Amino acid sequence: MIQEIHSFKQEIDTIPVPQDKLDAIISKTVQEAGAGKRTKILRKIGYTAGAAAVACGLLLGSAALSPAMASIVSQIPVIGSVFSQIGDSGLKNVSEHGLTSAVGMTKVSGGDSLTINEVFYDGTRLSIGYSLETEKPMGEEYIIMRNEFTVNGTPANFSTGGNLTEVTPTYHTGILEVDSPAALPDRFELGLTLSTEDRQKKWNFAIPVTKQSGTKLIAIGHKQKSGGVELTVSDLVIGPAGMRLTYSAVSEDQDSVDYITVGATDESGHRLDYNFGGTSSQFRDGKYYSTGTELYDPLPAGTVTLTFTPHHASGKIKFDSFTVTLP
Repeated sequence: MIQEIHSFKQEIDTIPVPQDKLDAIISKTVQEAGAGKRTKILRKIGYTAGAAAVACGLLLGSAALSPAMASIVSQIPVIGSVFSQIGDSGLKNVSEHGLTSAVGMTKVSGGDSLTINEVFYDGTRLSIGYSLETEKPMGEEYIIMRNEFTVNGTPANFSTGGNLTEVTPTYHTGILEVDSPAALPDRFELGLTLSTEDRQKKWNFAIPVTKQSGTKLIAIGHKQKSGGVELTVSDLVIGPAGMRLTYSAVSEDQDSVDYITVGATDESGHRLDYNFGGTSSQFRDGKYYSTGTELYDPLPAGTVTLTFTPHHASGKIKFDSFTVTLP
């Protein structure tokens, strides 16, 4: 096969090409393609490794031959960065600045390959980018993936969320957001088991994770009581991938502590988008105790104050807004 490719390349290299005409055709094609470029690039991700190698060789060869093709190649994003392709603004930001850690681990189960492409952890969030390639078009059992975790070999109970994007019927990319109720070490091995909903396919990984620097911890310590709920907003962690707010609540009624969210608005009235978060609760001594987090988009440059507004889903419990001045 390699000899055939080499022979094919030699034949291509001997073909005389009018460079001026080639440049004009390429430039015209790019202008007409417009917004379709991104879709085409995404579809190329689903090719097999062999096809990708041939395509890469042809691209590089054409780039050396034509300045117009070289210009196109320079604009193609790095294939494999799931965060930059389907991540929120925070993940795209850290990906563009090279703050994510490439993993590149692939495991196969029943002919289906799952790859952990990259991971990011800085104390505001733990995000995992992955890609899944299957032999047959994916059904519903692949949409909701089951997961199990360990931290340095010890079982861990995390809240999870994320998204899954179809590139082709047999190739999807996804992001798994992991929310830890307790602080994690600066360096640890994350054990991750992903399986289809019907448990017919399972992939096991041991992922090295290192905490990125550059975050800022702001103590808040705001407390208020309403509708039998004691609410405490403890702190805010700000980083390049977003802002993480931590709060807790105590009540004799479980629903009163389980359905709380907190909105954030800057001094200009801009409401920060909410990306991920949740609460977990436990019952002890006749009361329910919950802890919760909210993950927002990165803080806009120059922000001086943030106003937080707690909200209960029932609408029956009313909390007061409060403002925090950033250092």
